[in-house]
Amino acid sequence: MKAAFKGPGGIKFKDVGTRPLKPDEIRLKVDVCGICGTDLHCDPNNKSESRIGHEMAGTIKELGSAVKNLAVGQKVALDSSSACGHCSQCKNGLQELCTNVQSFFNYMDLGFAEEVIAPAISAVPYKGISDAVASLQEPLGVSIDMVRLTDIDLNSNVLLIGAGPIGLMAVALAKRQGARKIFVCQRKRRKARCQIALDWGADAIIDPEELEKYDFGCKIDRIMVTSSPDTIGAAAKIACKGGIITFIGLGFGEKEKITLEGNSFHFKKLQLRASFASPAMFGPMAIEYLEHGIIDGKRLVSHTYPLSELAKGMETAMNDLDAVKVVVNC
Repeated sequence: MKAAFKGPGGIKFKDVGTRPLKPDEIRLKVDVCGICGTDLHCDPNNKSESRIGHEMAGTIKELGSAVKNLAVGQKVALDSSSACGHCSQCKNGLQELCTNVQSFFNYMDLGFAEEVIAPAISAVPYKGISDAVASLQEPLGVSIDMVRLTDIDLNSNVLLIGAGPIGLMAVALAKRQGARKIFVCQRKRRKARCQIALDWGADAIIDPEELEKYDFGCKIDRIMVTSSPDTIGAAAKIACKGGIITFIGLGFGEKEKITLEGNSFHFKKLQLRASFASPAMFGPMAIEYLEHGIIDGKRLVSHTYPLSELAKGMETAMNDLDAVKVVVNC
C-alpha cells in the first residue's frame, strides 16, 4: 500500500504494510484528503520523516468485528479525533476534555495514502456531496468550534485574522449567527480568498500592515485568530472592553510566542480562549451544513491533484495566490 511521507528531503512515497483490524476499527479507502496548513508548516526542529494528512473522505473497505453501525461500501468522512465516551470527563458531560481521545493520529495512519485504518467512532457518513466537499468536514468542524467559543451574537462586531478555509467558513457562520459587522484581515493579493470573504458576509478586507491603524467605525468585541499565535498581541490591542479573542493558529519559534500588554488586558477585562478541536465534536453538524449548502464547499475547493503529485499540490497551497483549498485524490 502506497503512502506519502514528509521529511527534510520533501515528499517521498513508500510501500507500507498493513495489519488486521481491531474489533472497533475500520479500513478506509481514502478517496480524497485535503491539504491543511499544518501539513505545510511542520516543526522545523523535527528532522524525521512522518506521514501527513488528516482531512479525509473515503469508502469503507472492511469493518472490525464489533462495528455494527457502519457498512462496507459506505461513504464516510473522518473526525481527526473523537471523544471516547467512557472516561470520567466524557461521563460528566465534558467530552471536549476527554482523556482517552480516539484518533488515527494515535498510530499515525494518516491520509495521504491509498488506505488508512481508523477508529470506527470517528466515521461520519455522508451522501449527496462530492468526496472533495466531504473532506471539508474536518476543517469545518474546527470553524464551528471556534465560532461557538467566540460567543457571537446579534450585536457582535467581529474581526477575523487569517482567511484560510477555516477562517472563511467561520465568516459564513458568524454571518449566520447575526454578527452586526465582520472585518477580515487578509493580504489583498490573495484575491480569491478575499472575494469569498466578501461574498460570505465580510464588510471589509484589511491588509495586515494596516490592521492596528484601521478605523473600524465601531468597537470590536469579538476576534477570531487563525494565524500564528504571535498575532494575538495585536488582536488584544484592537479588542474593546469585555472583548473575547479565540485562536486556533499554530506557530514555531518566535511565532509560537504570545506577547501581551498585561495591564491593558486586565483593565479591558479581555478573554483569550484556545479553540483546539481535539476531540472533534461537530462532525455530523459539519456534514449537514455541507449537504444542505449552508457552507458552499464547492466554492472553497480551488485545486485538485492526484496522490502522485502531492508535492505539487503542497507547493500550490503554499504559494499560488489563487489557491483556497487544495485537495488530493488518493
